[in-house]
Amino acid sequence: MFEMLFKIIRSANVSFFCGDIENAYWVLTDALRVFRRLENERAIGIACNNLGNCMLAMYRFLEETKETQICGLSKNDIISKGTAYFREAIKLGEEAYDVFYEEQGWSGSCLVFMQHLSSRYFNRAIFLLTVKKDHKFSDEAHKLGFRDLSISKCMDVEVADQCLEVGFSVDKSELFDLMLNRIKGVLSLLAMEYEDEWGIEDQIDDALRELKIALKNESSAFFSEFSPAGRMQQLDAEMTTFFRIKNIPEKAAKIGIRMLVEDEYILQDAKLVAVKALVGYIDSSEEERFSSETREAMISFKKSIELYIGEAVMDRHSSTRKIKEMRKDSLSKSSNLMKASMVDSRRSIAVSVQQTSRGDFTMEAF
Repeated sequence: MFEMLFKIIRSANVSFFCGDIENAYWVLTDALRVFRRLENERAIGIACNNLGNCMLAMYRFLEETKETQICGLSKNDIISKGTAYFREAIKLGEEAYDVFYEEQGWSGSCLVFMQHLSSRYFNRAIFLLTVKKDHKFSDEAHKLGFRDLSISKCMDVEVADQCLEVGFSVDKSELFDLMLNRIKGVLSLLAMEYEDEWGIEDQIDDALRELKIALKNESSAFFSEFSPAGRMQQLDAEMTTFFRIKNIPEKAAKIGIRMLVEDEYILQDAKLVAVKALVGYIDSSEEERFSSETREAMISFKKSIELYIGEAVMDRHSSTRKIKEMRKDSLSKSSNLMKASMVDSRRSIAVSVQQTSRGDFTMEAF
């Protein structure tokens, strides 16, 4: 049974992170029906959390593409469903946490579960504050969103404190990823002109401190997935984004140029952030310190990175259902129509991947 549940959720998550939001949605919707029949509350909670994130990605997709529907759902449908999914995920999480704590106290399993629950609150906060302008009850969405943000922050602190008190070993790599997740989420809110209720600069300082500690042992598991330079680039990219949001283009450009000049290899997403920062700095310069050729060269460089990432996305997702159908349909069309279809589909896929890989929410698995 566990293996079946694991495979279903994993399949949906793979589709989601490949940018196939529709397939992820339908798989999770069918899975949720099965989980309800089995009365497996843990599986129901995971499916509801992930479906809530699907609704967030769908809403952002519609915002970016200006389309009116996805999977037959309008923005109002998405907001209604997303609100319901997160409500159930958090309700089940709270009930399960109470049972965990009553039976085990501050055990390692209880703390891990509490961290998952904190992420559900954080996910809902990002969702509600993102959809607020189209929410039927925008004031309530605003209040609940910031309340969830506060709850998540308090729970994160509680988990960290209890881990120290009971001597529970913390995976520093997972902790750093969690820090990046929270930073990305708060930056998303700042980009929407919300006030910084969390304390983004303290977050960045904490993440930098953890990274500096980890760098004392570069052979540790902390760097099993990303090299020391890669980990630094992950954080540098968020710092660059922060300074761009705060309209401090010079600081953003300084971080960006460091990555481009000093690092032999650079993560493509971080490279794109760095180049955008440099373009922004050039555009913000009041004096004519940069020639039009310099600006055009930087824009051309930015476009080449975007093209590279787009091609990588298409190659990586060539086996997914959406790409297969797109290519199959294209064969039956005229050359011009085929090209137009491919361009539209490429853009649609690129936008989908962009929304599913923002990293400011947490998808769950067994």
